[in-house]
Amino acid sequence: MDSGEQILRFGPFVLDTGQHTLSRAGRPIALTPKLFDLLTILASSGGRLMEKDALMKAVWPDAVVEEGNLSKGVFLLRRALGDTGEVREFIETVPRVGYRFVAAVEQVDPRSGAPSAGSENGREAGSVGETRYARSGDVHIAYQVVGNRGRDLVLVPGWVSHVEYAWEEPNLSRFLKRLASFSRLILLDRRGTGLSDRVAEVPSLEERMDDVRAVMDAAGSEQAALFGISEGGPMCITFAATYPRRTTALVLYGTAARMMRGAD
Repeated sequence: MDSGEQILRFGPFVLDTGQHTLSRAGRPIALTPKLFDLLTILASSGGRLMEKDALMKAVWPDAVVEEGNLSKGVFLLRRALGDTGEVREFIETVPRVGYRFVAAVEQVDPRSGAPSAGSENGREAGSVGETRYARSGDVHIAYQVVGNRGRDLVLVPGWVSHVEYAWEEPNLSRFLKRLASFSRLILLDRRGTGLSDRVAEVPSLEERMDDVRAVMDAAGSEQAALFGISEGGPMCITFAATYPRRTTALVLYGTAARMMRGAD
């Protein structure tokens, strides 16, 4: 099988790009060529957000199509996959932006039929993620996206963090892997710490809170649960109050609403 051919397994489905087939429990599911191409692109995306324009250009490279063609294609794919509930199991819509394949995907070894080592969405579940950067004003914020097992979970650390060295500390690494085992975990270094840009002055709470928004936007996360640790707690509280529709849950550990006593 060459690099352009692969066998992907997600849920009860098997997608064979070499044979151009989709099956469920051994039974073939008929798809038009364009629907098959759309499903292949989404399932091979590693859980990344796929913007509408990029999807349309990839599926219809030699034609000018309207956004309605893409919306109809996603609708038909969801129907073929039985993904018609209120909570999407396979294809999630990110309003006004695009779509993301949210099911765990395994790449199957064609010789043995077993999953390839570390193949879940191109990466072993809970393994070290690729460090990326989100622009927040004039500052670049380091972040990683790890796992693809469920809803988005943004981990906002305290005053010391490093999104790469965190994986080298055994206890912390186990903790992160456990979180990534049931979520799409988004890690970040607050501005001035870890791999994020250094700053000359102490940033305001609102500036640091907006870094969370910038990371979520860059990671294609429309909504997420926020997990604030120590000084990350007030950032999460402020974010939830500012963007309630983007906050699905608020988890706080070892923190407070404010770190210094106020007049009240």
